[in-house]
Amino acid sequence: MLSTPNHENKNNTFALHLEKKEIRTKMLYRKFLTVLLLCVTIASYAQQKARWIGTWACAQQPVDKHFMPYNNQMTNRSVRQIVKVSIGGRLIRLLLSNELSAEPLEITSIYVAKEEYKIEPLTARYFSFHGKKGVHIAAGRAIFTDALKFDLKPLEKLSITINYRKAPKSPTVHMGSRTTSYILKGTSNPMTNFASALKENHWFNISSIEVYDKDVAAIAILGNSITDGKGSTINAQDRWPDRMSETLNNTKEYNLLKSGRMGILNLGIGNNRILSVGLGIPGKDRFNRDILTQHGLSSVIIFEAINDIGTSKNPEETAQLLIREYEKMIIKAHERGLKVYGGTITPFKGCKGYYTEEREKCRKTVNEWIRSSGKYDGIIDFDQLLCDPASPEQLRKDLHIGDWLHPNAAGYKLMGEYAAKKILQFEENKKTEVTHIKKIKDKPLLSNR
Repeated sequence: MLSTPNHENKNNTFALHLEKKEIRTKMLYRKFLTVLLLCVTIASYAQQKARWIGTWACAQQPVDKHFMPYNNQMTNRSVRQIVKVSIGGRLIRLLLSNELSAEPLEITSIYVAKEEYKIEPLTARYFSFHGKKGVHIAAGRAIFTDALKFDLKPLEKLSITINYRKAPKSPTVHMGSRTTSYILKGTSNPMTNFASALKENHWFNISSIEVYDKDVAAIAILGNSITDGKGSTINAQDRWPDRMSETLNNTKEYNLLKSGRMGILNLGIGNNRILSVGLGIPGKDRFNRDILTQHGLSSVIIFEAINDIGTSKNPEETAQLLIREYEKMIIKAHERGLKVYGGTITPFKGCKGYYTEEREKCRKTVNEWIRSSGKYDGIIDFDQLLCDPASPEQLRKDLHIGDWLHPNAAGYKLMGEYAAKKILQFEENKKTEVTHIKKIKDKPLLSNR
């Protein structure tokens, strides 16, 4: 049967309709790809844009007279403090804290120079505050210096000298510096000899150092005395975060990012707890101030609870309270786009006043949750790393300082190198996830058929 002209017109109309629909579909698809490409370009630009990133930090504390019983009055004193940074940069700034003092802090000047207390005078540079050398910091406040051009190398030691005009009777400090500070009467300059200075192993008012860079990120660590470095070597900078930084920033094979650098920020406080007051503000309360306010973060390590467990009067309840606070901190970090890695709680059988069978059950409950809850983006299993295989409830004999609680220098070295390797694995997994997502985005979302 032959087609009628009317039937042919209908077929032509239908074909034309299909052709127009296909054209519109292709145009929509092209617009979608254009928008997607624009988004990717913007995201790429944002990633490449330079920003401030932490290279060193310490958690601030009020003075505890039990640990710092001497006169801490720094009025009309010059205090030289030594720190070891993680990443380098050509533009730096310093954060000064008077947050935990009841009186204002007045500083005449601050200068920074290379190396130890015997500085290299030609490397010295003065910080400024809105173009001026001096600064007044109100009680309860912290303030950044202006940006300063300074050729800072990764893993380099810096000397920071503060000339105090007037200081609070009870300063804002970090007590467990494991690093000597040098105190002279009067005002110093880069040529001043500090050989006769009073020596104290504490940091005063210095809170963080940042570099201005791109393609670099930092990790902030919440911890107690094991992170703060009790048992490490004075002035050797051999806490486990220091060893982690050395592994990440000093070995070519460990390239976390394109630049191969990672800022390590140690916010540990000795005798600190998550749930209640030990030394310093409890971890659950200082997480916002000490961790989430750090600049340039990509991730957080939570490795704290041993003091809560070792002093607990109700270990079963303590386990549940710790888990609840961990979950809250993880949520806060994830809301800010940060990865969160959990450190398992290390053994402490043999530690007088801490160990009981009930508290050991609490530790195991907490560690089991850390490992199996799925809340963390990765696990750093310090428990398995340091435990005695023949007696998993206690540390290996060759890895602690004799109190069955704190690792020694060898233990910290093992922890730092292990943590660095785990971070590299986590970062590689993150890259794989991003690549997988990109491949999905690159696939056509509309059929050409």
